[in-house]
Amino acid sequence: MRIDIASEASVSCGDVVGALSKLYCSDPVPPHFFLAYDILYEPENTWIVASIDGKGSVDSYILVWRGVGFYGVHLWGSRACKLLNSVSLERGRAVHIHLYTGDEKVISYVRKWLARKGFVDSEVRWYHEMICTRGWFTPSGNESLVTRLGIEHAEIFIEFMRSRGIEIDADTAKSLLRSRQYHAVIIDREIVSAGAICAKLPELSIICDVYTKPSFRGRGYATAVTSKLTRTVIDAESRALLYVEVGNELAIKVYTKLGYRISRTLPWLVAKT
Repeated sequence: MRIDIASEASVSCGDVVGALSKLYCSDPVPPHFFLAYDILYEPENTWIVASIDGKGSVDSYILVWRGVGFYGVHLWGSRACKLLNSVSLERGRAVHIHLYTGDEKVISYVRKWLARKGFVDSEVRWYHEMICTRGWFTPSGNESLVTRLGIEHAEIFIEFMRSRGIEIDADTAKSLLRSRQYHAVIIDREIVSAGAICAKLPELSIICDVYTKPSFRGRGYATAVTSKLTRTVIDAESRALLYVEVGNELAIKVYTKLGYRISRTLPWLVAKT
């Protein structure tokens, strides 16, 4: 893990980690959720640039996570834009920048920064954060169709990812199947719909990668997969959170039927070189 510090006081990396942990404890939802998760479980893929005030508290930070083929970047705090000058990203990878403000000036500043870095095709997409708790959960009656994937499914998982335009090798497939809880509907040795619990901490778990092949849509498979994933989270006495793009009314309808509620709507900047 790499930590860069912009500070008004003399602090160590240990002090910064402690201050970041306090942020998570005060508000264990994104972005602080991702901050804590990446420090604990993805340190080799994590880079943090933190601004520390005169009292030793974190007032802003940038979290960079290096994923498979893309960077996930989170900007938090009033000074986060200024910290961007300390960040350099590898060309050839897509970038997903999560902003926690809808301020048009911030969005414009970050887009200009991306352009200077060579990411010329940036676009703004708005996403709903949707949360489900035990009291809200209304499960699908088709969860029995869903299978937990293991490394023995690596070959058909590779084919499934390829159908989404994502090329991965056998080692990457097995790594993903070990690190994330993937569940899927399998028909005749073909994954037709799948999703994952991609990150989990005691207070919250993130559901991601829900996708159904186009020729199998409209049969309730995504609902069954999401329901099974949500039940797994709720049975662990946690809350489930997922993202859905504004305007994707079919997906929003599915998640709302299962008991998810929109907690907030925020912009992402999606770019590639």
